[in-house]
Amino acid sequence: MYRAEARLMRAMAYYYMMDLFGKANFADENTPINAQPEVYDRTQLFSYVESELLDIEDDLVAARQNEYGRADKAVAQMILAKIYLNAEVYINEAHYGECITYCEKIIAGGFELADSYLHNFMADNNTNSATNEIIFPIVSDGVTTQNYGPTTVMVNGSVGSIEKNGDEVGVGTEGWGGALRVRREFSSLWGPAFADDDRNTIISAERPIDIPDISDKDTGYIIQKYSNATSTGQLGADKTFVDTDFPLFRLADVYLMYAEAHLRGGGGNLATAVGYINALRTRANNPSTISSGDLTLNFILDERSRELHWEAHRRQDLIRYGRFTGGNYNWAWKGNGSNGIAIPAHFNLYPIPVGSMAANPNLTQNPGY
Repeated sequence: MYRAEARLMRAMAYYYMMDLFGKANFADENTPINAQPEVYDRTQLFSYVESELLDIEDDLVAARQNEYGRADKAVAQMILAKIYLNAEVYINEAHYGECITYCEKIIAGGFELADSYLHNFMADNNTNSATNEIIFPIVSDGVTTQNYGPTTVMVNGSVGSIEKNGDEVGVGTEGWGGALRVRREFSSLWGPAFADDDRNTIISAERPIDIPDISDKDTGYIIQKYSNATSTGQLGADKTFVDTDFPLFRLADVYLMYAEAHLRGGGGNLATAVGYINALRTRANNPSTISSGDLTLNFILDERSRELHWEAHRRQDLIRYGRFTGGNYNWAWKGNGSNGIAIPAHFNLYPIPVGSMAANPNLTQNPGY
């Protein structure tokens, strides 16, 4: 089981390299020591990640049965569902049926939505009802694993954007923290119907929605989604380093993937897909549920933003929908233009770092950079 878990973590690393860079230095236990690594392209990485995860699936600890923060069978199934949902981007092949299959496996693993949407993003999300929903967390702890990464930077990053009674609002003084200035690309997805939706943590106050100067902290709406407060009203153990685990994978995303894969021809059941979306809305106390006629691909993209914003999914989603590059979908400061400008297609991949190419002459730069 330990070996399978290690192979899972390695496959996950290659999944992210495939998604972000489209290629990667590749080495495994069969690579000679001190040899220059091979370079795998996207097709090779996809094949490797898929075959590794399929090979170890039965050897992993069952879903929700491992120690907290450790990977189990559902984590492998989640990565498989992800690569199948995005397979047309990665290898120009549709695998939506396989995506549905693995979404169903995860759902059958005993996960449930947290009682409250915001439980997923609180300092005690390792013990509150979020433990039923989070499939794989990146653990943060204000005492044992102090770091300036994951949720510490997210909760503290923009708290200076608000002032209250002459003092900056921070995680230690007000409990919630986590201000993120929101540009029109996100806030336009809400509207009056979501004024009472628990997922709408936008603070508009008297602030202008537009950001004419990105250095001006007093412009743009802000978000209070993540917090260093607990579900019982206490604060995290430290006022700087937060206790909030980052929910890398959670059940709500699986529900949305199922619905999208169904609409893209992967099978499944329309009523089931609608039920999953309405479960998310009901959990968020949104009075507006949907019917089967409301479930479209454009709706799913918007609903993913409402449910999963600030959870590191938007880039992948927009690329899958063909809206990340080009000029058919703009938002403020896209392409470094205040009103948004078209960007070339090669920006769908990140550039290969110079240091990585220097370390391995077999690794070449991505086109366009």
